[in-house]
Amino acid sequence: MNLYKENAKLSLDQLIEKRCGTGRYQILALSILVFIDLNDGCELILMSFIMPILKTEWQLTSLQIQILTSIFYMGMVLGSLLTGFIADRKGRLKCIYMSCIIQFFMANSFLLCTNFYHMIFARLGYGFVYGFSIPLTTTMISEITAPDVRGRFLIIINFFVSVGKIYAFLLAFLCLENFNKGNWRLMMMLSSTTSLIVGILAFIFLMESPRYLMASGQVVEGLNIIEDIIHKNKNNTGLISKIFKSVQPEISSDPFKGSKYGYISAKERIAIEKWVTKVFRSEQRGTLRELFNKNNKSTTIRLWIIWFCINFMYFGQLLILPFILGSKQKTFVDYLTTVLGEIPSIILSLLIVEIPFLGRKNTMTISFFCATIMHIWSYYASWPYFFARFFMKECWAMLYPYSTEIFHTSNRTLGFGSSAAVGRIGAAISPYILIPLFEQEAHLPFLAFAISSIISVVSTCTLPYDTVGKSLDFQNSDGEVESNKDDEIKEIMMVLIEKKNQN
Repeated sequence: MNLYKENAKLSLDQLIEKRCGTGRYQILALSILVFIDLNDGCELILMSFIMPILKTEWQLTSLQIQILTSIFYMGMVLGSLLTGFIADRKGRLKCIYMSCIIQFFMANSFLLCTNFYHMIFARLGYGFVYGFSIPLTTTMISEITAPDVRGRFLIIINFFVSVGKIYAFLLAFLCLENFNKGNWRLMMMLSSTTSLIVGILAFIFLMESPRYLMASGQVVEGLNIIEDIIHKNKNNTGLISKIFKSVQPEISSDPFKGSKYGYISAKERIAIEKWVTKVFRSEQRGTLRELFNKNNKSTTIRLWIIWFCINFMYFGQLLILPFILGSKQKTFVDYLTTVLGEIPSIILSLLIVEIPFLGRKNTMTISFFCATIMHIWSYYASWPYFFARFFMKECWAMLYPYSTEIFHTSNRTLGFGSSAAVGRIGAAISPYILIPLFEQEAHLPFLAFAISSIISVVSTCTLPYDTVGKSLDFQNSDGEVESNKDDEIKEIMMVLIEKKNQN
């Protein structure tokens, strides 16, 4: 038996798929973390709803509305950047606790706002913590799930952003009279409870990402968390066992030293340590420099362009539609109809995300092209709003898993977070472009969205490769872990030392 070849085959993705499967722990983690995205989707709508009300209630000028809108997105830029630097160094779970608790207090800070300047501070702070939380759920879920379900789990997370928007409409129905009047302070207070509940549940039930621990050199700790996941999944029954691939754990006859339950063998530990040596050879974690090395530079630039454009379109619509519908004496039901266009796109995404010839990249390209057509059509008629939202949400649904999977674990949160931060710059400048266009002609902003869609089509077409069905770390165009001669020498030396110790 060739020990080197046998052990070199085992990666963390294979260990999770082979030993953990998909079961109760991943379902529990998903059930808790989706409410972070539900809350994020809710706050996006609420932030757009209060703008027309504040303009009427506080007699704000168009410039002041533009400042309040953009300051929220600038806070998101800062938060999205900071989360990468912190989460890639200090861990995912601590950041999740922190963001949920701070978000609870920041949502309640709106109760104290009595003028324009108070609102600037509240929206900047809330935007910051909102941006900080965005990359955490996708990063955590991607690192604890097997490759065969990862894409669908990430789309489910994105789906709950849309559910959060529907939740926001329920709060608006309770607290607001129309687009221009209502108790917006009560609405913000009621929305804060979700983040507090999620923070408490995450503290009680969730564990740190084993992939993060291994990337930071804590291999034994990471393996013990994998054993915890195996232990929690061992009695999968009912619907979970029918839908997902269940694995019946076996106690190893030769568990690794320090094993908590004895599920993982000493040989598997050696294989994983070799894999960690190969994959996490870079000592730079959470640095922008790593995003612009020879392997990541072109991908990073293209993703930043795509995120910038889709944020300009997506959040631009959220900003401008209350003004358009309000000017036409429309109701919340009319706004809800446009948002409901997102729901069918999520269902479609779940069906096609793992299909190789469609996957993430090709679906984004097709969806951006269709969004271009719908935005041009929306300039002439109102009904294509629904379909424009459909295709934009389809792009979002595929962009989430692609942006999460394409980056290395050592910089995954920073890669996703920096992309989200650049995207929020697109959202931040949107009021300075869209509101003047709206004041000139109500539907003119949709032509700006169409131009942004065309740029996105070109950027998506030129992405290097799709990530569907490929290894999570250090991918090349074939989805394989990249290697070099130094890695091979290190692994051979490890095997020789191991054989010497056995003799």
